[in-house]
Amino acid sequence: MPLCWCVQVYLKAPMILNGVCVIWRGWLDLHRLDGMGCLEYDDERAQHEDALAQAAFEEARRRTREFEDRDRSHREDMEVRTTLI
Repeated sequence: MPLCWCVQVYLKAPMILNGVCVIWRGWLDLHRLDGMGCLEYDDERAQHEDALAQAAFEEARRRTREFEDRDRSHREDMEVRTTLI
């Protein structure tokens, strides 16, 4: 015989829902398989996700700038070569 006949399980699940960081807090009844919960805005995780997104954006911007600089110098080299021929 089990030591505990726990009927309810309490959960806390962080997630991103429609681009918004939230925490689902609630409980589930294990016998009826229903329950209740609510969504709470997760400000700490939202700030963390925003910092990650900003870093990724800046990295993409830097790589694009480097590519454009290499492309520009390559075109200038090709123009110099064609004028010498």
